Amino acid sequence: MTRWCFVYHDPEPESDGWTLPRGFATALRQQGVDLWTVTFADPTRVELPSCELIRQRGVEVLLVFYAGRSVALEQELLRLRLGTDVLIINELGDEPQTRPLNGVRVQLSHLCLSPDAASAAHWQALGARCTWFTHWADTALFHRQPDVPRQRRIVTTVGRRRYARLLRFVFGQAFVNQRCSGAENTALYNGGLIAFQYARWGEVTRRVFEAAACGCCVVTNRLPETAGLGRLFPDGEAIVFYDHGWDLVRRIGELMRHPQRAESIGARAQAIVDQGHTQQARASQLVDLVVELRAGMKAP
Repeated sequence: MTRWCFVYHDPEPESDGWTLPRGFATALRQQGVDLWTVTFADPTRVELPSCELIRQRGVEVLLVFYAGRSVALEQELLRLRLGTDVLIINELGDEPQTRPLNGVRVQLSHLCLSPDAASAAHWQALGARCTWFTHWADTALFHRQPDVPRQRRIVTTVGRRRYARLLRFVFGQAFVNQRCSGAENTALYNGGLIAFQYARWGEVTRRVFEAAACGCCVVTNRLPETAGLGRLFPDGEAIVFYDHGWDLVRRIGELMRHPQRAESIGARAQAIVDQGHTQQARASQLVDLVVELRAGMKAP
């Protein structure tokens, strides 16, 4: 059993509610990783374990989850990079929008994980070891609830993003735009027929996986092929892409008139997530990446 130190931002450490890093920590432990978690509430004040403590505890991997830039975190990672042999792995948060903030952490890492395929290729071109580590759904929270009846409505958590007002105007009360936390998301996606999404940065969003895990038919804007979303969820089979506002209205209107088709698309998307895009799948992938990284570093 290998020992890892998992570092992540936890703004509410006193809460025992679900967060993505907490769910991923559970998945890593289920993969047999001996995990030591270290959190920080304030990104401007980060204090990681000493080099001596890292050695005493036999930590082999330091995994960091953080979206954005923290100079304090970078300084601590530099200290550990210079003073220990621990493998440093950085998950690069909300790329591509945070890509300009990640340069220092990329340089300090033995391996980077980017949720954005184009960003992973960008770092690779600059000589970094970076893997496309796309989003996932934590099925401990996001899953189908068979006892919850689906209503013929469009649900979303996008707030004031593009096309939200248009959908409210066209579909009225059938369009539910609601800010949610925790299990409220699960209830929202299970109770809706269609999940509307708009990716502002042309990125693959986490909400696609979370809504799909609940069996909801995801309708999202068409992304560049380099984003890779169509490779994960085939258009018209496990997701529906739209090209502009009126195309969005037309496609949602068709699905609302043919709810069985929307349910079939949602079911196929759920199967795709369950088979390869859960927290367990990503944890297993990361463990394999660490084994591969070690082997590559030992090779002459």
